[in-house]
Amino acid sequence: MKEDKIIHIHCSSYGEYLMSEALTINLKKEFFDYKFLLSFISPSGYENANKNLFDCVIYLPFETNKNLKNFYNTIAPKITIFIKNEIWPNYISHAKLNGSKVYSIGGNFRYNFLKKIINFNSAIKKLDAIFVSNEKSQKLIKNIGNKNVFICGDLRFDSIIPSLNNEENKIISEFINNKKCIVFGSTWEEDEKLIIKYINKSEKDYKYIIAPHEIAKNCNRIKQKIEKKSILFSELKLNQNKNDFSCLIIDNIGMLSSLYSFCAIAYVGGGMGEKGLHNTLEPAYFSKPIVIGKNYDKFDEAKDMIKNEGMISISNYNELDNSLERILNNNDEINRMSKNNSDYFNKHKGAVKLILKQISK
Repeated sequence: MKEDKIIHIHCSSYGEYLMSEALTINLKKEFFDYKFLLSFISPSGYENANKNLFDCVIYLPFETNKNLKNFYNTIAPKITIFIKNEIWPNYISHAKLNGSKVYSIGGNFRYNFLKKIINFNSAIKKLDAIFVSNEKSQKLIKNIGNKNVFICGDLRFDSIIPSLNNEENKIISEFINNKKCIVFGSTWEEDEKLIIKYINKSEKDYKYIIAPHEIAKNCNRIKQKIEKKSILFSELKLNQNKNDFSCLIIDNIGMLSSLYSFCAIAYVGGGMGEKGLHNTLEPAYFSKPIVIGKNYDKFDEAKDMIKNEGMISISNYNELDNSLERILNNNDEINRMSKNNSDYFNKHKGAVKLILKQISK
């Protein structure tokens, strides 16, 4: 591999990979004579990434000096890219020693996070350029000592959301059957307590899709607690009568982002507890009204969309019930919130274009 010209892109997991996919596609056009290596530390990324985009997909080797020497002696990348908040000081040092340009792309950095990383100051200073999502991150990085830092915005606004395959699309369309549908995405138990109560109490002829963040055990647990007729996606057959079911529970990884296209309104999980709000830009991509939990202070896009009146934050069951009913019973409100989120999303595109201007052969 050492005779090849290689670009090494590292993501921690599938979420970071999705952020980087549009960037990778555009880099491949610019660096058409290069080979592309993708690495992960999480199975969610390794198992679900589009491997056709890359010449090689690996798990990042364990961080020992021996492994690092062997790794860089083998691949000798010309360009190394760490996506989002991935700062690996030893990898950065060895990449630089082997002549690679090294970039950090899409970071939203906070000092409390960085100070947990041993030798983070020296690692930040070695980076050839840093592309961050906001002004706070830029100021922090400049104070550490790297002045070559650019605000590119959030890579997720340039994300490519894959469509469902024909069979999946047919199954979901037949399940919804032109009724109003709520997608509850990336839910945790704190979200599900409210969601399940809402579904059980509702007398409306809605369709419900729940995609829990953690699939193992959670899907069956949710199914047992829902009083309306429910089914797991893996149990649903193409030729099965789907009108009998009110609730569909997604027991796979990879479908959720596309499912938002089918809903009248989206609830994005993580905000009712302390796990962290999940990706609200996916339903915004499809111009959907959004409801989230109460904990969203660390998420600029959530604060922006609430201010723009495309998103509502709820703190308890009554607020969830009132918000969903108010929106779903008023098509004008659905359209208004949808337009607000669409305008916000389209306004913030362009990170990939800005990054490509700065990265050169």
